[in-house]
Amino acid sequence: MTTQPTWIIETRELVKIYGENHAGVRALDRVNLRVSPGELLAVMGPSGSGKSTLLNIIGALDLPTSGQVLVNGEDLAQIKNLDEFRSKTVGFVFQLHNLLPTMTARENVEIPMIGHLSAAERKRRSEELLTLVGLGDRADHLPGQLSGGQRQRVAIARALANNPPIILADEPTGALDSVSGAELMQLLRELNQRQGVTVVVVTHDLGVARQTNRVVFMQDGRIIREDYIGTPLEEDLKLWAHSGLGQRILNGDKELLQTLGISEKESTALQKLLQSIKHEQTG
Repeated sequence: MTTQPTWIIETRELVKIYGENHAGVRALDRVNLRVSPGELLAVMGPSGSGKSTLLNIIGALDLPTSGQVLVNGEDLAQIKNLDEFRSKTVGFVFQLHNLLPTMTARENVEIPMIGHLSAAERKRRSEELLTLVGLGDRADHLPGQLSGGQRQRVAIARALANNPPIILADEPTGALDSVSGAELMQLLRELNQRQGVTVVVVTHDLGVARQTNRVVFMQDGRIIREDYIGTPLEEDLKLWAHSGLGQRILNGDKELLQTLGISEKESTALQKLLQSIKHEQTG
């Protein structure tokens, strides 16, 4: 009897260097990450922190300099046919939808299924997926006839074409307005909750990250902390604890406390609260 791995995604001491040896850019610096099956995870960090590099290596679009990536317990370095691995295991959604402009929504969704299903099966499956993402009545529309949010929904349908257990989304809401972005994240949440698809989202948007279950923060190629998403109040307190204002309160800035009208007793209680929040996040 085969034992199911605990983690659907696991990286071990992952390093990625672009360029020659030690003179190159260290995009990832010994990254250890574990993702549970059915998890909805966000990866945040400033530009150049390694977020997209990490996603590309997990999805076998790039190779690590050293370290391991395991998907469903299988070491990617031992997989001979990475194209087949990607087609069956991972669905990709990027900031730019990458739809072929001369193909209809249905035809774009069918592309990953070519070579796997018959024409009739591809048509049935693509229409089923477009209905799932709320575009059943747009199957014959070209990308140019769809809004930005609708094009991203087509991209999600395409990512689901071969029923992969993992979706990797790199800034999927980056080119959308706030309403379309919120609708797209709601769709990813529903897919995660109803179908058990594991979703990893790279984002700069804290509002997007708050709609996931866990947030991993990266800086200079390293994971510096992670948070489990709580109530809106808890999330606001976490944000405050790491802000400049929160740090000044923690440091007992008397001038600031006086300006805010916070008494010494209130200051002590607030400092304890912020300290406990930071301890939970780093501990």
